Amino acid sequence: MNFGEDDLKFAMYVFVELFWNDIKIDRSQRKAIYLDEIWRLIGVTSNMNVASFIYKIFKTIRKYGGSAVAITQDISDLFSLENGIYGKSILNNSSIKTFFSLEEENIKILSEYANLSEKEKVEIKSLKRGECLMFVGENHILTKIEASEFEKKMINEKVEIEQEIKEGRMLD
Repeated sequence: MNFGEDDLKFAMYVFVELFWNDIKIDRSQRKAIYLDEIWRLIGVTSNMNVASFIYKIFKTIRKYGGSAVAITQDISDLFSLENGIYGKSILNNSSIKTFFSLEEENIKILSEYANLSEKEKVEIKSLKRGECLMFVGENHILTKIEASEFEKKMINEKVEIEQEIKEGRMLD
């Protein structure tokens, strides 16, 4: 089944709403919600009601023993709706922010909303795969993330399976 863009946004909203209801049930249990492709929910083409709902999650999730993670490849997406109020809320209500390598335009946008030094602007542009700039409170930390041996094995097995499927071979 192929979803159109509007159907996909609606489906994402419905799933987020379901997860949000589960998150609120037990405050003692730690949980997290990951919102990949968040631009679909708070970007310029988003519905204002959906964006407001996402804004509410980031403002209140810690009260329910939870964490929210927003994922996008383009920082400008976070600030494209209603003068960026939804993206600002996500940044302001996130205790840890992680930025991987960004293009110059995204660095300019990020520096409008985050306290980046000139050195950090240069560093974030030149980050390699697995490297990031993390904001933890007032600290800005250059970090290298390395996959564990288990993760490397899983990645390699996935690549092998995909290659076998592509070549028409089936696993035994």
